[in-house]
Amino acid sequence: MISGKEKIISILAISVLLLGIFSALYVNATQINKDTITINGNEYTLNQIFSMCTKRSIETGEGEKTGIALEDLILKIGVYCPACHNYVIKAEDKYQQTISWDILKTGILTDYGRVFFPDTAHTFWVRNVIEIEVK
Repeated sequence: MISGKEKIISILAISVLLLGIFSALYVNATQINKDTITINGNEYTLNQIFSMCTKRSIETGEGEKTGIALEDLILKIGVYCPACHNYVIKAEDKYQQTISWDILKTGILTDYGRVFFPDTAHTFWVRNVIEIEVK
């Protein structure tokens, strides 16, 4: 026979498991998986971006990374005087970094939506990029 104490522990354990399951379902259901990136006010799919830009490989502290050249991307979308602007790279989780043209032109955007810049602190690298704002 199960005593009252064992019954309460079993109910609490089941409650905690159910809470965990429902929390995981909620988090996964509310996540936004955006397959577009807004650049200078216009939306582009990753396929569009990768079809119009040149691929480049760079060496980082985490090894070689390959993606499209951000310099090429900014020039191809028609930003007038790219050196006259700063660029705010925004992530899905609201993280953002403002960088100058000198840094941006060394970087790449990977096919999984991450930017890397060689010879910069990792804080400049942004995951899950959803926007590149031209300031």
